Amino acid sequence: MKWNVIIPLLLFMAVVFCAGVWSNRKTDETKGFISSYFIGNRDFGGLLLAMTMVATYGSASSFLGGPGAAYSIGLGWVLLAMIQVVTGYFVLLVLGKKFAIVARRYHAVTLVVFF
Repeated sequence: MKWNVIIPLLLFMAVVFCAGVWSNRKTDETKGFISSYFIGNRDFGGLLLAMTMVATYGSASSFLGGPGAAYSIGLGWVLLAMIQVVTGYFVLLVLGKKFAIVARRYHAVTLVVFF
């Protein structure tokens, strides 16, 4: 057994465990930490949501097959991808307010709470 490897590893794990216990106690002291962290106390507007959607779609499309599909299928794929972003905004216009009302009523932080 190599103690020069195991001892630093155990020390590191102990430090990480202590940091986790300390941060858990700190977050328990502040009420609503989860709500403020995940949904920003529900203070953000539609512009931030729109920027988040574009960033999410842009990163997912650029890393998960968008360039390959555009190369093999052609310009039609790029136009289809542009339409998907606009369609997402229309869906949020129709369903977004309803989801927000229900989420406030049930104090939901994620969509999993609805199911």
